Amino acid sequence: MSPVNTRPTVLVVEGNVLLRTGLRALLSAESDLALHAAVGDVDQALEVLAGQRVDVVVYGAGESAADTERALGRLLDRGARVVVLSRQERPGEMEMYLNSGVSAYLTEDAAGECLCPVIRGLTADRERVYIMASRSGLGWMAGQRGGQLSGREREVMGLVANGLSNSDIAGRLCISPGTVKRHLRNVFVKLNAVSRIDAVNKARAAAMLVPAGHRA
Repeated sequence: MSPVNTRPTVLVVEGNVLLRTGLRALLSAESDLALHAAVGDVDQALEVLAGQRVDVVVYGAGESAADTERALGRLLDRGARVVVLSRQERPGEMEMYLNSGVSAYLTEDAAGECLCPVIRGLTADRERVYIMASRSGLGWMAGQRGGQLSGREREVMGLVANGLSNSDIAGRLCISPGTVKRHLRNVFVKLNAVSRIDAVNKARAAAMLVPAGHRA
């Protein structure tokens, strides 16, 4: 009988060939991690996830935040724990990705030192979240907290206020229904709301709703 592999399995999703090659080399050098595959796009990643157990997905964020959000939603809907690698620190996008449900956010220049320890930490504790960012980036995020909704959350709530279902909102914003649910869960926590109506009323009272057809 062959031994059971107990090493954390990792899937890399990176469109840039050079970066993908570098990540493959980095992870392959770690004896306690098992690199399952390194693919170029989310469609290939979903094919892998459909047939294999993967503990952590490392996703290289592209230049388009909207495209990245859609791709992350598809991965998260499969139950994957996702580490986002960003080419440069963008606090607004960092907050959006974390609100979407990713487990870690790192800039690519920190990957060599931090990626493998982060993967080990995520496999040891599913509830843990890692953020590798500058003080200014974390300060910006802290300034957005305290009950304030992110731009995407405000858009979602504006559509909820218009009576749209989660599926309708997903279609309107070009994101997955699972991503809509995660945004609503964050809104409920931030506003201490107990229902969609309660959340809408509290968001409206605080002038946090984005009118339909507008972007936050």
